[in-house]
Amino acid sequence: MKDGGYRLAPFLVAGGLALLGSVAGPLAGQTSRPEVRAIRFEGNQVYGNDALSRAIVNRQTACRNVFLTPLCAFGVDFAIDRRYLDPDELPRDALRIEAYYWLRGYRDARVEMNRTDGPDGVTLTFAVEEGQPVLVESLEITGAEEVDAPGLLDDLPLSVGRPMSSLRIEAVRDTLVSRLREVGYAHADVFSGFNIPADSHSATVDFIVDPGPVTRFGEVSVEWTPESQTHLDETSVRRMVPFSQGNLYRFSQLVEGQRNLYSLELIQAARVTEARDTLARDTVIPVNIRITEGDVHRVRTGAGWSTADCFSGDARWASRNFLGGARRLSVRARISNILAPQLNDFVCSQVGSGDFTRLNGQASVELIQPWVFSPRNSLTTNAFIERQSVRDAYIREAIGFTVALSRDLGRQATATVSYQPALTRLAAGEVFFCISFLLCTAEDIDAFSSANWLSPLGLNLALNRSNRLLNPTAGYSMALDLEYAAGWTGSDFAYRRALGEAAGYLGLGERTVLAARVRAGMVRPGAFSGAGSPSGSVPADLVHPQKRFYAGGAASVRGFPEYGLGPRVLNASALELLSVPGGESEPVCLPEELAAATCDASALPSQDFVVRATGGTRLLEGNLELRFPLRGANFQGATFVDVGQVWDQGAKLDFGELEVTPGVGVRYFSPIGPIRVDVGYRFRNAESLRVLTNAIEPCTVVPGNGNGCLEPRRVDGSSGAIPWIASEDLLPLGPEVEYGGVDSFWQRLQLHFSIGQAF
Repeated sequence: MKDGGYRLAPFLVAGGLALLGSVAGPLAGQTSRPEVRAIRFEGNQVYGNDALSRAIVNRQTACRNVFLTPLCAFGVDFAIDRRYLDPDELPRDALRIEAYYWLRGYRDARVEMNRTDGPDGVTLTFAVEEGQPVLVESLEITGAEEVDAPGLLDDLPLSVGRPMSSLRIEAVRDTLVSRLREVGYAHADVFSGFNIPADSHSATVDFIVDPGPVTRFGEVSVEWTPESQTHLDETSVRRMVPFSQGNLYRFSQLVEGQRNLYSLELIQAARVTEARDTLARDTVIPVNIRITEGDVHRVRTGAGWSTADCFSGDARWASRNFLGGARRLSVRARISNILAPQLNDFVCSQVGSGDFTRLNGQASVELIQPWVFSPRNSLTTNAFIERQSVRDAYIREAIGFTVALSRDLGRQATATVSYQPALTRLAAGEVFFCISFLLCTAEDIDAFSSANWLSPLGLNLALNRSNRLLNPTAGYSMALDLEYAAGWTGSDFAYRRALGEAAGYLGLGERTVLAARVRAGMVRPGAFSGAGSPSGSVPADLVHPQKRFYAGGAASVRGFPEYGLGPRVLNASALELLSVPGGESEPVCLPEELAAATCDASALPSQDFVVRATGGTRLLEGNLELRFPLRGANFQGATFVDVGQVWDQGAKLDFGELEVTPGVGVRYFSPIGPIRVDVGYRFRNAESLRVLTNAIEPCTVVPGNGNGCLEPRRVDGSSGAIPWIASEDLLPLGPEVEYGGVDSFWQRLQLHFSIGQAF
């Protein structure tokens, strides 16, 4: 198959799956009412067809979204949203369009409806005569001069010269009342009126502001519902609201206080309300806080499986009122890579190989103080010990702690300053040090792999305006992570790191969402001041492998396995390079070639190489995903296109190197979140990679007596003249090897199984 065939194949598979689902499902939309094939609007200039179509009850049959247009063209029922005529609503629909115009200032608008019946359905035509709008000739606001409210009349929704919209008149009223209630006028009210002379298309609009008296917060009472077990002290409740008795009344502080109380995990429900007679105009307004508490102690356990972590288990114990004050103490343990060695070839294919299949785990103790000089501030301390691995890149063993101070900046916006010193030891990182920094001797590798301090200062800014946590259908989110480490922070590795992410979600109809995300990161290295290098070749620009960027996986570029995109290197043992491949008469390399690093390893079978990721210092990723409903309320399909690349320091930032991977997926909405299966397709063929092996040297001991000498043998079984022995040092070979070429469509597919949406 040619390259063009590869590009079409994923979409042919997606179309076939959709067609199969539509045929296998029950026939839908069978009804005696005719199908609405089209709805047309004629004569409308001010408001578009989309706006008017939302104002009526009848809808036309249409493709569920633009991305399914090819399937709709072939009549695939799954992709078509069929609509049927409701004849009783036809005359009312014409009136609804007239009302739509009338409310927006077009009081002369008239609409006529025509119905055309055809063999495959009906066509509805609405002929609109918009007429001339009623414009605001003058707008007066009286009573506002009596109040001290800067900016009260700025940027109001209605102004002179605009159509006299009843909706905008109400918006002006609501805006004025809201602004007044933020500067102490709790009883504020605004009255509106307008006058349109006969046979005129101009209007005068008047607003009368009645601010009422300046008000302050009165007594703040706290009560618990009968089902609560009173554990939280009243002082802890009161300090979470941003006002106290005698403060100037602000309505937003009632809302903020309620939100602050919900941030305490112990509180299950909270209400912060005015405790007054709604008809009275008192200058002092008492406030009532009513809360319902949950269980003080909570135990949670969980288990899961993914292609990257194999089977995993998690347990957590929490006290949500530790020593009073709503402090949260939690103890957590997690273990992963369960059964990875046994299942590595299939269901846990993205764990890695060798030591990377060993158990990973983490244990931590965390204490959260929810109030630090302000209800908007919280302090978190966390002590941890862990073993974590990045697939075929490095294994990290660490013990340390974190101190973080968080500040609530507003609705779903936070800023966090942190300090995280950790004593870190790297395992299986010898390939990274040798390829990236030419630290290939056993002494150098031991120095950089031994325990060293990694102690960054961090700043995280997060804004989440999406409508849901696990499965957003509208809104957006943004995050920025900044880290800095140097000798004065107690870190042996110095660096500056930034990672930013932005995601957006757009609803395109019933249960259909277009989601997009962009991630970009950069790390600038600094000097290493830890154990040092015995050979004296200390690099000045060493970036710790944990702080480098890796791409690929279920939440990244899904056409690649976990950490499979970006700078990589091939690892092969000296014994394999000195062996004779099947069907050949000569070894892959002669010992002299291997010792001189001139060995060409391209003759070694690809399965004998181990691919090791080395990561990079610059990252760019983008994801575009269309999520649409499948048969059944709990199933969702997806088509996606991911792009991304990782570049190492010194490499040119070439956007032409971005990898593009389309794919399809299915989600099942379970009680624990969306269970996700994705299949990505990669176009990339073979690439040139460096080869790393063990250095060899002549063996001076007589071979054959258990000394471990390597005896290169020819196909006839005869031995070479000189036996060799492999050292612990590593050796980069000069010639690169073309690796990863595939001819089969199926070999280009990458399966991912995980829990939660990709972003």
